[in-house]
Amino acid sequence: MGDRDDRVAANRLESVRVVTTKADIVWDIALQLGVEPPKMSTGSTEPREIFDMVNHTLGLGLESHLTKPEIARQIVEASGKPWNADYESHGGTVTKLGLLAVRAAVQHFVGS
Repeated sequence: MGDRDDRVAANRLESVRVVTTKADIVWDIALQLGVEPPKMSTGSTEPREIFDMVNHTLGLGLESHLTKPEIARQIVEASGKPWNADYESHGGTVTKLGLLAVRAAVQHFVGS
């Protein structure tokens, strides 16, 4: 029985995608939405397009003129979770923690 348990555990580990970078998180969000992931720019800047995809695909009706942190915040708050100051950084960027919060919000809406 121990060998079978080991195989089951190994199969579970293989099916879990480890999220380590912003690009991985953006990819996971797109996967949850069932859309093609947007192209990532150089560095660790997340594309605005991922937030627009979330808004459009989930039908949230958020305004298009919002900055990336503003639309990310509204996505997270629409799921009933709070937005924390460390979810965004100066210069209009959403941090890795912010992207993880958006990913959790998407999971909330799609039921995964």
